[in-house]
Amino acid sequence: MKKREAAAALSADGRAKKKSKKLRIAAICFAAAFVLVLVLVLLHFFYFPLDYLWVKFSNPDIAARKEGELRVHFVDVGQGDAVIAELPDGGTMLIDAGSEAYASRSALLRYIHALGIGRFDYLVLTHPDEDHAGGMDDVLRCFGAARAFIPFATRYAPDSSYADVLDAIAEEGCATEIAHTYTVLLSRSETYFYYMMFLSPFASGVPGSYYDIANEEGATDTDVNNASAVLWLEYAGRSVLLTGDITSEVEDRLAADYEVLGEECFKREAENAGGESVTLAPALDTLDFLKVAHHGSADSSSERFLSLTSPEAAFISVGAGNVYGHPSQLTVSRLSAAGAAVYRTDESGSIMLTISADGSYQIDFIGR
Repeated sequence: MKKREAAAALSADGRAKKKSKKLRIAAICFAAAFVLVLVLVLLHFFYFPLDYLWVKFSNPDIAARKEGELRVHFVDVGQGDAVIAELPDGGTMLIDAGSEAYASRSALLRYIHALGIGRFDYLVLTHPDEDHAGGMDDVLRCFGAARAFIPFATRYAPDSSYADVLDAIAEEGCATEIAHTYTVLLSRSETYFYYMMFLSPFASGVPGSYYDIANEEGATDTDVNNASAVLWLEYAGRSVLLTGDITSEVEDRLAADYEVLGEECFKREAENAGGESVTLAPALDTLDFLKVAHHGSADSSSERFLSLTSPEAAFISVGAGNVYGHPSQLTVSRLSAAGAAVYRTDESGSIMLTISADGSYQIDFIGR
């Protein structure tokens, strides 16, 4: 009897120990799972969104910007536009963000990460087309921005790329304003002074505004393209003109106004970082570098416009073998005839223009 009782006690003790061991293992597993979830949450909110962690890998190799340099990157996003400006005062700007295609978004996000950009100072969306707006919401969610310049657009689908951009802007809470003629951005550095100015379109309500035409009933794709923001960037006696998808109609209008008014056409007074008054006067007839409009289509880069601007170099953002036939050989011929060296992302991959504080410049191929 005593033996049976002792055996029963041992059996019960063994079961209790096994149960206790299982409970300890379960507690350890629960604690490990909790810690893992906590780590993932912290990574998501304080390091990088988990669904974009792939951006951290397989980045292009790009040397760091040197002091006093302005670097303009024409990123190869296939059939679309994406330009990153690393400004001389340390600021950063993104102009357009390629399409919604995975290859386009991946190329842009990895490129931004390779540059070590934590947050953009400025975003510019030149117009609502998918091949310019497609990746902008991803950029906002991954990197964020302090200030965004967007087009005045009232006619867009709720499931469009532009609607996604507006949603991301609202989520991230960045300051937003409509891009329009004469809006100016100035350097925060007195030593390395630069400025940017929007040359087109006029604000909605101003007679002749392309915004108003683009938002009318029955507006065409060309009307929307013509309402693209046109941005002038000047530093160290060098100038870069970024043109979105404008056609020769807008180019010729800019040329005509400038031919009549000269530097008075866009002349503005502003205060630099030291509080001193400076005169800003974009001079189209001294242009150095042109981001060719509308991926080099035949309806842009007119002879009149190129005759006035005579850029030293022209950059075409375009996808290899695209169905549109971009760039048009007519456009390439006109650029060459105007004396411009032509650089294309479909041939060279991403391209980097570097302008030093003494005005010298260099063009490098980052590739794909």
